[in-house]
Amino acid sequence: MIRIPPPWQGDRAEDIWALYDFLLYKTLPFEPGDYLPKDSQGAYYYLDGDRTKQKVYPTHPFKKFELTQTSKVILSRAAVPTPNTPEELIQLVSPQLHQYLYQNNAVKRENLIELLTTQTDVKTIQDKKLNFTAKPELLKMLLFQVFKYDSFSSKKLFPKLVQMLGVEVCPYCNRSFTTTTRIRKGVYHRQNQVDHYRSKSKYPWFALTLPNLIPACGNCNLRKGDDEQYVLYPYQEEFGKQYHFHTTPISWTGYLMGQVVHPEEFEVKIERDPNAGPASNLDYERRVQTSIDKFGLDVLYRESHNAYVCAIFEQRYVFNDAYLDSLIDSFPDLFKSREEARQLLYMKRYDEDALGAAPLAKLTHDIDEEISRLYAEKTL
Repeated sequence: MIRIPPPWQGDRAEDIWALYDFLLYKTLPFEPGDYLPKDSQGAYYYLDGDRTKQKVYPTHPFKKFELTQTSKVILSRAAVPTPNTPEELIQLVSPQLHQYLYQNNAVKRENLIELLTTQTDVKTIQDKKLNFTAKPELLKMLLFQVFKYDSFSSKKLFPKLVQMLGVEVCPYCNRSFTTTTRIRKGVYHRQNQVDHYRSKSKYPWFALTLPNLIPACGNCNLRKGDDEQYVLYPYQEEFGKQYHFHTTPISWTGYLMGQVVHPEEFEVKIERDPNAGPASNLDYERRVQTSIDKFGLDVLYRESHNAYVCAIFEQRYVFNDAYLDSLIDSFPDLFKSREEARQLLYMKRYDEDALGAAPLAKLTHDIDEEISRLYAEKTL
């Protein structure tokens, strides 16, 4: 797994929040002043969620609260009173959530905004005490009536928001592109699904929370599931230097010398770096293993990418340091270091700051480092 920089804190943060607020305005049943940004004239959003366009200050009465047919069926089966407002529904489903969001029949603006913008990793949710209890038989009503993700994600501009998050490669497996491209004006093509780190079925109050939305490949989104075994949180965590890929010979070591070997003669493993020192965060270690198991990363990399690793060894053997030095001498304006020249061999960036730029960048980085260590040991 790789870490992806939180896009809501980056260079495009203001544009992302502007579009996100606009989509919320088109989705949430709360009054605009309860969650939209404010200036001296009141709550506002930007036309079409675009900060280059004018501000809009909603003045019309908010649309009437109406129950969906599915919600009516749920209420009938549960034999409970029919709510007439979002507040009454939230009170019915989760008194704890109601206490957090309301005071004297008014929405606590700061709390609603916190709910929509908080990071949803285990520690943050525990520290902020956002694990609310709710009546299981009524829980889905929060998705149908309040935090309506299906409505949110069906909006025409939702793919644009996903594109602005800037996640190019699945952070869970680092194997598949998750690109969103604009085909023509207002029309987008997505090569991803959007995972809810906190399952929207169990935690519907996080269904629209921006830091809970993680563009991922369909395979990982399906495998992750919605149980309480948490994987690493990509906006904060990664395998990093503590866990890395390395090779282990099975029947022959020829690949170490750049020879073409059968992929079954060695295997790729994901293991904790013995030089990383003793484990100090047992919760992190547990979630690393959960990530490996849930996404099947050990099997996927062992069974699918041995041939790719063979190619890395071949390239490093043929295009050795002496060859790279000659490239640097011949093209000083293109390459400042061996690392930059080596990127040409792999046709990708694979440094630690760009692991999300291309599939298999983490694998490439770790195997390249393994080869460098082997070469260093050979020359000692």
